[in-house]
Amino acid sequence: MADEQGRKIELDPKNYVASVEKALRLLELFSDKAPQLTLGEIVRLGGYSRTATYRLLGTLEHLEWVVRNGDRYQLGLKVFRVGSVAVNALRLRQEASQAISELAARFGETVYLLVPDGLRGVCLERIEGNSQVQIMVLDIGQSLPLHAGGGPLALMSYRQDLFDNLAALCPLERPNRTIIRVEDLHAVRDETMKRGYSRSMEDVTPGVGAFGAPVFDAHGRAIAAISIGGLAQTLQARETELTEGLMASARDISRRLGYLAG
Repeated sequence: MADEQGRKIELDPKNYVASVEKALRLLELFSDKAPQLTLGEIVRLGGYSRTATYRLLGTLEHLEWVVRNGDRYQLGLKVFRVGSVAVNALRLRQEASQAISELAARFGETVYLLVPDGLRGVCLERIEGNSQVQIMVLDIGQSLPLHAGGGPLALMSYRQDLFDNLAALCPLERPNRTIIRVEDLHAVRDETMKRGYSRSMEDVTPGVGAFGAPVFDAHGRAIAAISIGGLAQTLQARETELTEGLMASARDISRRLGYLAG
């Protein structure tokens, strides 16, 4: 196996499941030129025994990754759904890139793009501003719980499903060790939706704060959030200008994704 630069990556045998690789190899056999394949064709192209291939296809069919039409197999809709997630994430980054870069350059603070993952908000993009003080709270690929931090709080507030799942687990503890109860979550959500942005001051790291605003897709669903973070004292002193710019950027990204505010 190789990385994006073509360098060979050594795979730890303890983390290797051969049957998973075989199943995925079979899925890779389908293409625009060969959208449907017979069992015989899959055996020939895949290089596995007829029995092993039949069992793998049976499992994939049971899980709806492939469907069978007569004597031919084709990819199921589940492949499309999973692929759509990757495409949507890529489009989100593309559409948000310019807006968050301009936001970071304009205000000199760090700007983040986050998406929900279970009960956490994952950093998809991070743009540094020109501030002399660099805040290293969240890097690309890292995450925060939805009840702490500017971006996560915005997601929680504008997504009823995320809010309900989080509320069911209360009381919760924030990274700064404060306890959040159901009534606290309701208060945070109400205040966030009233302002149009979330406000996070030192609930993750002492002396550090963030503001967050939701990003909506064409269906009006909050699929992401952007946040601007820095020293809490600085953010509070510039709250009006920072949040106006933040919300304007979030609206611009949402518009690019097809959202038409009512």
